[in-house]
Amino acid sequence: MSRGDNVQIPELLELLKTKLNDFKSFLSATALLKDAVDLQEMEKIEPLIAKRENCIKVINGIDSRINTIRNSISDLPGEAIEKIKTLTKAINTIAVEATHMNKEFEMMLILHRDNTKKQLSKICQSRNGVKGYAVVARGGNKSKFLDVTS
Repeated sequence: MSRGDNVQIPELLELLKTKLNDFKSFLSATALLKDAVDLQEMEKIEPLIAKRENCIKVINGIDSRINTIRNSISDLPGEAIEKIKTLTKAINTIAVEATHMNKEFEMMLILHRDNTKKQLSKICQSRNGVKGYAVVARGGNKSKFLDVTS
């Protein structure tokens, strides 16, 4: 292990801790977003989406830095390996939970979108029905009836 490795190991551990915290923030924002959609609190949705996007950007930047450090470290001491494994396991657990919650959220949005489309379709059909009555009331397209009693 080189002297440079001793400097980079604490940075690597700090980056992993930061990544774990950002995954927790992402998970929290996703849960709040799910609730906001469920309760139709539309004013809360945009800031929560922005928070999630920010978490993703930070995590991607951390991943890039972690890969650079990992490629430059020649050997890790046993205690550093254990700390890294513990943090990595915690990150993976949160990431799996976030993925699951994100899929649930996406399904909620799809259902919400489909319900909105159905409502708009009903409104459009009602509008066309009213429009048809208005044409008849103005004398256009007068209906012709057959007198079947004569």
